[in-house]
Amino acid sequence: MALVLHDGGDVMFSGKMGAEALAEQGEAHRLEGRHAEAIDHFTRAIELAPGYAYAWGSRGQAYWALEREAEALADLDRAIELDPELGWPSIERALIARETGRYGEALEVLTRAIEVDPGFWEAWADRGAVRYRMDDYQAALADLDKALELGGEQPFTLRYRGLACWLLDRDDEALALLTRAIELDDEEERAYYDRGRMHAFAERYEPALADFGRALELDPGYVSAMVARGRVHRRMGNVEEALADFTRAIRRDHEHVGAHLERSRAYTRIGRYAEAITDLTRAIELDPDDPTAYVERSLCYQAEEESEKAIADLTRAIELGTDFGKSYLYRGDIYRGLDRHDEAMADYDHYIARFPGDCAGYRERGHLHDRLDRTEQALADLTRAIELDPDDADAYAYRGEVSWATRPEEAVADFTRAIELEPDDYWHHASRGVLLDTMGRHEQARADLTTAIELDSANAYAFKARADVHLSLGAYEEAIADLDRALELDPGRATAHFLRGKALYYLDRNEEALSALDKAIAREGDDADHILLRGSVLKDMDRYAEALADLDRALALDPMQSLAYTERGDVYYYLGRYEEALRDQDVAIELDPDNALALYSRGFTHSMLDRHEEAVADLSRAIELGADTVPGRVARGRSQASMQRHEAAIADFDHVLGSDPGHVHALVSRGMAHLDLHRYEEALADFDRALELDPDLDHVEELRDHLAVALLDPAEMFTLFAHSLMAGTWSRASEDPEEFVEALDGWASLWRIAGDEDVRAKEFEELDRAIAEDPGDVLALASRALLHRAAGRYQAVLTDLDRVLSVEPDSRWALGLRRAAQFDGGRPDEEASEFDWAYRLYHMGLPSALEVMCAMALAEDPEYLLGVMRADLLRKERRVVTGRAGAAAELLELAKAYAYAGPEEEMERVHASARRQPDYDAAKAACVAAARDTVSQAEAGGEEFPYVRRMRRLLALLLE
Repeated sequence: MALVLHDGGDVMFSGKMGAEALAEQGEAHRLEGRHAEAIDHFTRAIELAPGYAYAWGSRGQAYWALEREAEALADLDRAIELDPELGWPSIERALIARETGRYGEALEVLTRAIEVDPGFWEAWADRGAVRYRMDDYQAALADLDKALELGGEQPFTLRYRGLACWLLDRDDEALALLTRAIELDDEEERAYYDRGRMHAFAERYEPALADFGRALELDPGYVSAMVARGRVHRRMGNVEEALADFTRAIRRDHEHVGAHLERSRAYTRIGRYAEAITDLTRAIELDPDDPTAYVERSLCYQAEEESEKAIADLTRAIELGTDFGKSYLYRGDIYRGLDRHDEAMADYDHYIARFPGDCAGYRERGHLHDRLDRTEQALADLTRAIELDPDDADAYAYRGEVSWATRPEEAVADFTRAIELEPDDYWHHASRGVLLDTMGRHEQARADLTTAIELDSANAYAFKARADVHLSLGAYEEAIADLDRALELDPGRATAHFLRGKALYYLDRNEEALSALDKAIAREGDDADHILLRGSVLKDMDRYAEALADLDRALALDPMQSLAYTERGDVYYYLGRYEEALRDQDVAIELDPDNALALYSRGFTHSMLDRHEEAVADLSRAIELGADTVPGRVARGRSQASMQRHEAAIADFDHVLGSDPGHVHALVSRGMAHLDLHRYEEALADFDRALELDPDLDHVEELRDHLAVALLDPAEMFTLFAHSLMAGTWSRASEDPEEFVEALDGWASLWRIAGDEDVRAKEFEELDRAIAEDPGDVLALASRALLHRAAGRYQAVLTDLDRVLSVEPDSRWALGLRRAAQFDGGRPDEEASEFDWAYRLYHMGLPSALEVMCAMALAEDPEYLLGVMRADLLRKERRVVTGRAGAAAELLELAKAYAYAGPEEEMERVHASARRQPDYDAAKAACVAAARDTVSQAEAGGEEFPYVRRMRRLLALLLE
């Protein structure tokens, strides 16, 4: 060791050696953490050598390790004073000042050290670190660059240079510097910690977790790294891992404010507000002057619905200073929620005055204006908020809510922009969905609400709102499923019970609907809508007294509710109290002229009061407004028909049957309208179809049968007569033989001519002449055969019938008459029943021509009989001797016969032939009278059958 001279040049060789040894021993103790022993050794060294700067500086370090700051600073200052060029005491002195936040003091110490030794790179590096702490990043970089120049790449220098670059937004450079620092010293936990913070800020969470994990491997007690890693876990949604890190940090350091704050945020994220409040309260105890904890605790109190405590915390945050200006904003929000509007407005105004460039103040004040129905002020504020921050999704969403009622398309645009900015915010999707539903765009609404549910499947509101859309689309089962889910999530939501009742009501599940509505009303007893719907359900259940009680109550709660008057009017209608029904329906329409349901119901009431003009007007207006229902169309059609507007009535019935071809009432009503218009075929078709669908319509069946008979042509009519004659008479024979004999006697007295020799002789004469003229006249041959039978000439009967069969070998009617004549009206035991009709006819005593016609009708089809009739008319026409007296009369009789039997062309042809006869004018008077009488009788009965139309045509020809 070199010789050291002290006061007066005395040599103190041995003393100096002793002090140095003690100092070295003290340093060893200090590095082992045995700071008290280290201090003892340094003190003895100083006692031996009071000018020994190293011992002073080292003892200062030991004092600092024991948190004896004043003694540490005194020793370090003494060391610097004794040897300004020693260097490291200045670094240690600056470190204490830096760590205790006395950056100016640290800067002064380091600057003096640099002045003493401009090549002291550590001083440059430390001064750069201090300037970094003082937020003077450019100056920090200058110092750190100088440190790199003098000392090369040192981890400490690189780390702080990286931090300075990071805060100057030179992120890539910062990351490279910290990575290089770690390469140089991969056991420097602070470098990992700082790089982890950088990754976390850039939301590179996985590498951030890796860096914080490495820092904790190197220093398991590194509390800041625990808190930082927990913060990353919280942001990633790993709340349990976050809580574990924060709790571990707090166990290490009970007074770590940041750990308590961060753990409170993790608790808040999972809704454990009470525990969050406990942590925030502890943070406030540790740092009562930090407004952050007060503000965050206020938010937790608000979540717990402890508004007054929340207000107290925000007020305290405001009292602590103006650095946390959002306290005014948050407090204003709470006041707004409590309807303390003046206080809320004052807070918003204060916030805007202090931060005129922050969109949040305008946004929230706009929301308050909206609540106060100050639409224009609300729009102005929200528009200003958007101007200040075009990317503020909430401002667009709020403005959409304000524009909702009056400017729906603009509102949709605002919600759409909010969704573009925050596509994962369920509320924006839900809000747009509900708005689109009110605009009738139900499918788009359902898509939005489905997205909202996908984003937050635990939100009852979105399920309730989508159920409302399902109701609009008629998807009632889907609506019930959504409402069941909404009620699982929030059993007390009265609106969900109400909508569930509505869906069940639409499904005609009235008992279940009633139960759901009872629950809704139990939760919100004075909700007029809920009580009104229950009244409607009770009405449909025919519980009219209870329905009236509910509807009266609904109107007491809301006297301006048009629908309630409509529903009560319906109850009165069903009770037959039509005037009271009309009174309520009038009020409903007065309150809402476009109330389609009220117009619809009033139309029915007018109809019941035979006020058909008013009924048609109301039902027509209801249909225009969208209440186009089958019953409404049927009712309007019937009222139209009652006013003789049959074509309009038929149009309504056609509309109904177009969508429901099996609607029986529409078929019957249209049939009646066709009948009134004399469209008998169309009427008959409608009646037939109605009876096919409902065979129990006795009045329709009777009308149909009468109409069917009236529409038959002569051959069909005669065929029906023959079958009815046969069935009616023979059925009485089977029931009571004596009555049958009396019936036969009755027929005989009416028809029998066997005892009238003169009539029979004249008949024979006419038939003989007809057969002579036409040997193939089967009607004349058969008639003569039956006259022979009446006279008892049975062989002649068979001869004439055989001649018929020779003309028509397949004639079953002739074969039947022959079989009956052959056995004198009896039936052999072995005879088949196919000729029963012949044996029955044999005993009825009908005139011969009538019996022949009945045989033809019973054995052949109507077309055959019609052919025989027309052939007979042609034969009669050929017998007329034209040009002689009486020819016109005979031809006109034939024309009348064609008017009855058709076709019309033959009628016109025969009339034309009669007109050419010289005695036409004399003969037509009788024909005119007969035709006019037939037409008049038909018109009096309201009939317009085919024969009437032909008879009217003949009358027109006669009168030309």
